[in-house]
Amino acid sequence: MIVALALASAVASGSAHAPGIRWERRFDEALKKARAAHKPVMVDFWAEWCGWCHRLDKTTYQDPAVVKLAGDFVAVKVNTEGDPRDAAVAIRYDVSSLPTIMVVSPQGRPIARVNGFVGPGQFPRVLESAKETAGRVIGWETALEKNPRDAVALTGLGVHLFEQDSFADSLELLRQAAKVDVRRPVEERKQTRLLTGVILKAADHFPEAETVLKEGLGLQPSDAVYDPKLLYVLGMLYANWGRKDEARVMLRQVVTLHAQSSIAQKARDSLGSLEKDKSH
Repeated sequence: MIVALALASAVASGSAHAPGIRWERRFDEALKKARAAHKPVMVDFWAEWCGWCHRLDKTTYQDPAVVKLAGDFVAVKVNTEGDPRDAAVAIRYDVSSLPTIMVVSPQGRPIARVNGFVGPGQFPRVLESAKETAGRVIGWETALEKNPRDAVALTGLGVHLFEQDSFADSLELLRQAAKVDVRRPVEERKQTRLLTGVILKAADHFPEAETVLKEGLGLQPSDAVYDPKLLYVLGMLYANWGRKDEARVMLRQVVTLHAQSSIAQKARDSLGSLEKDKSH
């Protein structure tokens, strides 16, 4: 009776708190637990001076719906101004503003990223979406552990990392996928070579980009979605490379052969810019 009264008094006074998120304190330990449990990792990047970080702790991370969903993740806090190991994690994931919340796979690959404060009303949706994406990513990682030449997993993971702006890792996976995807649907194979070409072009690796983009165009049958994009990227590659005549040829093909494609107007605009340069 006395215990019951004491508990009731504590709840009324606000001194009793519901269980919150269980935070790991070391990123490497969190990854180990995630691999063992096949769970994604929720990383909270913070610093002592960050007022919004502390507000997350007092509001969003105390919300019952958030706490429940967080149980499907391994949660870890990383002090961006802590010891060298924590600072290295922040650098690895290019954390430049606080708060930053990331979800990564058990292998440390990025799944989702939120920059800035998110209130308890919206954060459950963020976690639900990240959990859904994590299921696919972890599935691909598991498949590659069993078979490093799994074309579906290599392509899926490569495309996902491209969308996460993790271009170096994406390029490695897409290159591997292109070596083993002969039995995959042609549109998937074209997408692999398109994204590979985009990354290589951005890195000024023009000869290799040209080769892979032409390979994508050579895959049959043609595809109304990816062929105009391959032609456009190849045209812009030639423009950046100083091969302006070849650039015009590629862009004209987009305009004439794929006039209804989503990229046709960009090709017209780029072609117009090249024609102006020629007239000058």
